[in-house]
Amino acid sequence: MTKKLIKNYTTEIPVEKTIAEIQKVLVENGARGMALEYDESGKIKDIFFKIVVQQKELPFRLPAKPERVYATLHADAPDHYHQRYGKQWHEEAERITWRICKSWLEAQITLINLEQAKLEEVFLPYLVVSTNKTLYQAMEEQQFLLPGGSK
Repeated sequence: MTKKLIKNYTTEIPVEKTIAEIQKVLVENGARGMALEYDESGKIKDIFFKIVVQQKELPFRLPAKPERVYATLHADAPDHYHQRYGKQWHEEAERITWRICKSWLEAQITLINLEQAKLEEVFLPYLVVSTNKTLYQAMEEQQFLLPGGSK
């Protein structure tokens, strides 16, 4: 198995601190509102934020997928290890996931601030378009067909 690059895999920074840092970055860069969405176990799964673009307030959702980090880091572990360390490993995956989101967000905002990309270019996949779905999710459901049926 090939070793995958996983940024921040050793972080001990609590999720709450990382979320606060993400919120600060967003506010300092034009966010007009924010909300957190929680999963059934009370863990933060998304950050919603609004930014004004061309006089329109656009809603975006930054998702986190710690279950994928967990699987990547521990998929090969024996079942008894998952039973013994599962809670600790899930907390680790959550910390790593949000640190990666923060790093990604900072890199994207740096590109925007240096006029290397527009905000819309960077965040377009995360634009909330309908019934709490992002543009990416809506397009994925349509097998990435553009309006008019062209690919």
